[in-house]
Amino acid sequence: MTLRVTGLASGMDYESMIKQIMDAQRVPLDKLNQKKQINQWKQDDYRTLNNKILDFKNAAFDMKLQSGYLTKTASSSNTSVATVTGSATAIEGSYTLQVQQLAKAASLKSGTLSGAAIGKDTTITVNGVNIELKSSDTYQDLANKINAESVKTGVKVAYDSTLKTMFFSSTKTGTSADIDLRGADIGQILNLSTSTTAATTTGNVKLASDTSLASLAGKSISLTISGQEYKFDITATTKVGDLVAKMNDSLKNTGVSVSLNKDGYLAIDNPDKSKAIDFNTGSATEVLDALGLTGATPVDAGPSIYKAGQNAKVLFNGVAGEYDSNTFTIAGLSITAKAEGADVTNVNVTQDTDSVFNKIKTFVDKYNELISSINSELTEEKYRNFAPLTDAQKKEMTDDQIKQWEDKAKSGMLANDSILSSSLYKMRDALSSSVSGLASGTLKSLSDIGISSSLISGTSISGSYMDKGKLYIDETKLKQMLSEKPDEVMSLFTTDDKDDKTPAGDGIATRLYNQASAIFSQIVEKAGATTSVKNTYLLGKESLDLDKQISTLQTRLADMEDRYYAQFTQMEKYISQMNSRSTSLASLLNSGG
Repeated sequence: MTLRVTGLASGMDYESMIKQIMDAQRVPLDKLNQKKQINQWKQDDYRTLNNKILDFKNAAFDMKLQSGYLTKTASSSNTSVATVTGSATAIEGSYTLQVQQLAKAASLKSGTLSGAAIGKDTTITVNGVNIELKSSDTYQDLANKINAESVKTGVKVAYDSTLKTMFFSSTKTGTSADIDLRGADIGQILNLSTSTTAATTTGNVKLASDTSLASLAGKSISLTISGQEYKFDITATTKVGDLVAKMNDSLKNTGVSVSLNKDGYLAIDNPDKSKAIDFNTGSATEVLDALGLTGATPVDAGPSIYKAGQNAKVLFNGVAGEYDSNTFTIAGLSITAKAEGADVTNVNVTQDTDSVFNKIKTFVDKYNELISSINSELTEEKYRNFAPLTDAQKKEMTDDQIKQWEDKAKSGMLANDSILSSSLYKMRDALSSSVSGLASGTLKSLSDIGISSSLISGTSISGSYMDKGKLYIDETKLKQMLSEKPDEVMSLFTTDDKDDKTPAGDGIATRLYNQASAIFSQIVEKAGATTSVKNTYLLGKESLDLDKQISTLQTRLADMEDRYYAQFTQMEKYISQMNSRSTSLASLLNSGG
């Protein structure tokens, strides 16, 4: 760095002189910084607008989906027995519902418990999960340990010290939700009688899911569960995995399941000990041999206490149905059963025109908001005499003055922008053009359903060129079309002819979704997104180029300033030398006189 010595010999204010020179030289640098600031403001405005375009694009996507136009309203004549809601797949009509039985969780209670603690070290299992107990554990400790494993077991328990009773409950309802308590000491701990369990029957032939059973084609295996026979035929393409899946599908409401265990043996699990299983009667001998079940007997799993939940049972239009929850779906209707009995509930399903009307109205409102924002950007006044402030200018101004100045400097960043004006024209054209390819005589334009840029109601007229494309809704006409021609209204919005060359055959929502997607992409290409790297979009590249120019100019100006200081310093030294010589000469002359 150049050593700067100023004004000591000459008495001149070189600092001010050089500053004035450099201020003039920095004008190009200020202009580059101002250009960079404008670039940033423009980028910010683009991105703010693109967030609104993205919101509209998402709304247009929802409008493309037919499910939004197929919403049904369902009502129950007796909500104390059952409530219903309709989905898009529900069919309009009247139905009857009778709740014969509610789904319930499995539950059981212990006997009256005595003593302060369990009294011995032991292990119990809750739905197959081991619970280790210490002799010092209290009944509350036991409850806490069981509840800590409830995610795995699906069982929770409450202990009431006043009643000296433990209350067990499954976390789900239905026959598949059960409570299976096992252990040599389980009966003594809970003061309940136990049953001897015969749980899992295991084969003795190793198998794999892809093991072929083609050699047994035409034969079958039969399981009889509590007197009910389930028969499974084998074909030339059946594999072990196929047979297991088929069996579990048929047995899902029995509590019995079939699997290949970790060792590759076929296992038939019977957690509900009240059910007798027989697979020898009715099964082909060759099948039992191949699956390793010949002579197989259930394994004695020791003492257990078992309770199963209860399924809901209903009659829907006279047809019986059974479900593991009190909330279930029939024919596109979500039904929640609340009370069982002989009462018959009438269910009525109708088209939900109000929901579709509100959906369309909300979409039109979003469109109007978007074009209002775009028009505002396009027509915003640009104050050309208000350039971004330099740091030096800001030092001379108050905060309020800076804000007022910059508000005008930022104005009109996207005025007359070609991307926005072109996209606005295309969106307005997409709305006004008829949809081609629809059947003759059907609804083909927004005006057919009461939506247009002008609306005449009696002597009142809404909409003009001053509104710049804002849409108005004739609510009476729209509701009439939704009631009389719901399918045609849906087609008007959702049709997609898959022809990328022209939007003529696309529905209104499809067109606007495509237009919103296009403008969104164009803005990202120009201004990027919050996650974009600068060299991947146009304004970012311009910003990087400006950074290089600014850096180069800053280096040149720094060198220039150092050079000026070096020159003035050298002159200062020369003047100092001359002054010194002059002083010496004067001293000699005075001494000679």
